[in-house]
Amino acid sequence: MWNYLDKRRATVAALKDYDSMKFIIDSYHDDLKLAKQQMIGVNSPRYNFAPGATGKDNPTEHRLIHGIDQTTKLNERYQQAQLYFKWFEPAWQELSDDERFVLDVCYRTPNQSMNEGLTLLMDKYFIAKTTAYNRKNKALDHLTLLLYGAHH
Repeated sequence: MWNYLDKRRATVAALKDYDSMKFIIDSYHDDLKLAKQQMIGVNSPRYNFAPGATGKDNPTEHRLIHGIDQTTKLNERYQQAQLYFKWFEPAWQELSDDERFVLDVCYRTPNQSMNEGLTLLMDKYFIAKTTAYNRKNKALDHLTLLLYGAHH
């Protein structure tokens, strides 16, 4: 089955996920602290004398359950981000500075098209678009090889 995966496309997806994973790692402790703070506290008394209120509508219980669910989701996301970096970062560090630059401008720069990335490469290295495209492909193939062992 491994041979049927599009490893280059998976590498591009991994590159595009980098900033999201970094955000999850960086914001985890603050998000967890906020979720725990929202679980703690005393509600103001409600003076609702309308009939129909049941004992099952316990806002404190709902707040605690929501907090536990939120904490569980945050922990799962954090663990996934840690696994991502454990897998991705060694391969990323094996690339040359030029390869990292090429992949950054072509895939990781937010709100930027591939053509804009290639234009940046053309301007930095004073090369033709075809050469920039080939340099991008070579860097992508190298990262794919490091991540998956093959790029085909």
